[in-house]
Amino acid sequence: MRQLALLFVLCTAIVHYTSAQVGNTVYDTHQYKKGIYKTFQEFRANTPSITGNLVVKNKTPAAQVYLLSAPNELRIVDSTGKEQKVKKFWGYSDGTTIYIKDNGLNKLEEIGYYCIYRISAITSVPVNRATGGMVFENTPPPAADKRVLNLVTGDVYDLTLFNLRRYILPQDTALLREFNDDKQNKTRLVYYVQKFNQRNTPNW
Repeated sequence: MRQLALLFVLCTAIVHYTSAQVGNTVYDTHQYKKGIYKTFQEFRANTPSITGNLVVKNKTPAAQVYLLSAPNELRIVDSTGKEQKVKKFWGYSDGTTIYIKDNGLNKLEEIGYYCIYRISAITSVPVNRATGGMVFENTPPPAADKRVLNLVTGDVYDLTLFNLRRYILPQDTALLREFNDDKQNKTRLVYYVQKFNQRNTPNW
C-alpha cells in the first residue's frame, strides 16, 4: 500500500513538472523571459542563458553597404557601463518581444508552429566615381522579405509559394488543397501560414 502511495506521489510530481515545462515554452506563454538565447533550444524553452543590460546598436545604410554588415548588433553592458558586442547567439528577448539573429536582429511577428519574421538587407553597392571618391547611389533602400521558422525543428524557410507547397502545407492536406485552389494564393502566403498555425499544434 505504501509503495502504491509513493508511486502515486511520484507520478503526480512528474505530471506537474511536465505541465510546468510545457506551460513555459514560447509557444504557450506571452511572458517571455528577458535575455539572450544562445541556442534554438533555449528560445523554444523560453530559457535565455545570458541576462543583463542589453542594448541594440543600429548602423547607417551606408555603413552596412561599406562594411557588408548587418543593420544592427546586440551588445551587453557590464557593471562599469562598458558595452561589449555579443557574437555567438541565436536571438534575444527584451521581455515583451523576441528577436531572431538572421542578418541582424529581426522581430518575430508571429509565434506559432511556424514563426514569421521579416528580414531586411541592403541591396545597393558602393560606386567608385571617376573622381576616385567612394560614394553611394542615393540612400541604399532595404529589400525586405519574410521568412518562417519551424518551431519543432528549427528549420528556416523563405516565405515563398514553392516552400509553402513543398515543406509547410503538406502536413495539412486539406489546407494544401485549399491553397492550390486559391487563385490569389501568391498574395496570401502569410494568411496560409497563420491558418496553418491555427489548425495545427507542434509536438516535441
